[in-house]
Amino acid sequence: MEYFETNWASLPWSPWVPFSADKHDFRQIPHKPGLYRIRPIGKDFLMYIGETQRTVHKRLNELRHNIKKTDLMPWNAPHTAAPSLWAWKDAEGFEYECSASPLDTSMSGRRGMECFLLYRYRQERGESTLCNFGRFHKRYRKSTDRKKRNGDPGIRGGKLDTSNKDNPAGGLCHPPLPDVGKPGSADWMGLQWNTIERLEKKYTRSIQQKQGLYILMDSISHEIVYVGESENCSKRLSDHSQKSWDDRDLFFSYHILETPVLPHQLKELENDLIGNYFEKYRKAPEYQFRNRK
Repeated sequence: MEYFETNWASLPWSPWVPFSADKHDFRQIPHKPGLYRIRPIGKDFLMYIGETQRTVHKRLNELRHNIKKTDLMPWNAPHTAAPSLWAWKDAEGFEYECSASPLDTSMSGRRGMECFLLYRYRQERGESTLCNFGRFHKRYRKSTDRKKRNGDPGIRGGKLDTSNKDNPAGGLCHPPLPDVGKPGSADWMGLQWNTIERLEKKYTRSIQQKQGLYILMDSISHEIVYVGESENCSKRLSDHSQKSWDDRDLFFSYHILETPVLPHQLKELENDLIGNYFEKYRKAPEYQFRNRK
């Protein structure tokens, strides 16, 4: 399994270190910004792939302590993967170990590499990690942040009552998109991309108000500068047309999903596109991880 190797994706990964390791052994996790992966001990799959601009040692050390309590699911922040890892540990008895790779680059470069690793894992294994893209154990509900945006106290998650329906986030992952075509081509990743149009509101009105994927391109070079997903492609592209994008002229293309998918599946598809772009050009689309006005 390549995704367990110490040279996966040509990165220098640390040895696998158990969450239960003492301070001395845990020092094998790098004290630098970078990427990390988490797996259940004795299993053949990954739970989570992440990145941090802090040191991966500090990030993972806090995470492992955050899921130690057996009676209370952690809050969603500051470690969004903690509630999901806790739920799987509570349900299946998983014990975890981690491995990390230093990558001291820009935020865009690091997050682009994270997308690439998630894409690569899906290509290699045929499914997603259990705790990325908002996926969750089907018989648990996720904790919110400790405080909601309006200042009200958060709601801690936990195991669902037998009378409750399954959590939709515990549904199957979407099959990985095939690596066909090239970024921006009409058949990229096996999808049927609509004819390219200028990013102006009048050209977004005819788009169906349905789930879909879309790309924004530079009007001169046709280089993809942003990849996105939306529950309503028409509205999202209309909103994008009102932004300045550094006063650049942009084009867009989109693919409407024929059959509705779950929110985590839509994010998986978006990530497949970003990861494939990164694989081809070794960078993320220009505006992917930048604030846009």
